Amino acid sequence: MPVPQLSTDRPLRVLSLAGGGFLGLYTAVVLEALEARAGEPLARRFDLLAGTSIGGLLALALAYEIPMTRLVRLFTEHGSAVFSSRALPSGAVSRLLDLSRSVLGPKYSGKALRDSLLADFGDKRLAEALHPVVVPAVDIVQCKTKVFKTPHGPASQGDGDLRAIDVAMAACAAPAYFPSVRIGRRIYADGGLFAAGPDQVALHELQHFIGLDPNRVSMLSIGTATGHYRPAKGVRDDSGAVGWLSGGRLVLTLISVQQQHVQAMVEDRLGDRYLRLDADWPPDARLGIDVATPHAMHTLSALARKTLVDLDQGRLAAFL
Repeated sequence: MPVPQLSTDRPLRVLSLAGGGFLGLYTAVVLEALEARAGEPLARRFDLLAGTSIGGLLALALAYEIPMTRLVRLFTEHGSAVFSSRALPSGAVSRLLDLSRSVLGPKYSGKALRDSLLADFGDKRLAEALHPVVVPAVDIVQCKTKVFKTPHGPASQGDGDLRAIDVAMAACAAPAYFPSVRIGRRIYADGGLFAAGPDQVALHELQHFIGLDPNRVSMLSIGTATGHYRPAKGVRDDSGAVGWLSGGRLVLTLISVQQQHVQAMVEDRLGDRYLRLDADWPPDARLGIDVATPHAMHTLSALARKTLVDLDQGRLAAFL
């Protein structure tokens, strides 16, 4: 069965999922609850899925109607193998030791992540997806942006022959954390380098490649609990590499400000047809993009549940 084709015949709904490594557990728990509310695979309520980094992995899972309960279990049961069960380093020596793990190569091999995805993705190709999806990445040899996509538009578009698991691994290949991923003759890294929030990528896909008026687009955008991120130790005006890199401060700053910026732009363009779900970064969070401790799992799950409780249920219904 071919991927459903996008057209300009009717208004279209987008689900956009941001990046953030293990912080994506927040996103997965929100998606799991929305899927339970829908009573069917959540992707059936949307016309286009978009995801960056861990959001790209989740978007691909949705595109094949893999239940979100399975993805939540991926985080809780395999998170410490994919990332680390270590807490954030707190002292100067422990910060330096943590940074040393990625000096000569990536901190993690990526093997545990690929192995955990094989059961669900197997050898599936993008052309076999049940729903259209776009996933940003970066061609690191040519220093060019790349948007992997299902063949959901004109015949010349799409990456239908590519394996979903390869695209998912490329999407999650955060520099210094995971190895870049070779697909054919190209080598790819995490699209969070330019689109931590893929909202604009999805909107451009519909407007430029499909020819849809943005006034006929509605979008549900879900973050990774990095709203109003603040460094735990405060900041100094003379911070060097240790100050910026330890605790993931530089990466978390980039994730947070990119998502804030794209939210502001898309809100201006879509108005009430745009709904953003995210959680404020908690004080003394002890969270990070590769921190998979029991505390992190509890905190992210609790933040997701609070987001859903505080949400305007009537407004959410319009997007589902």
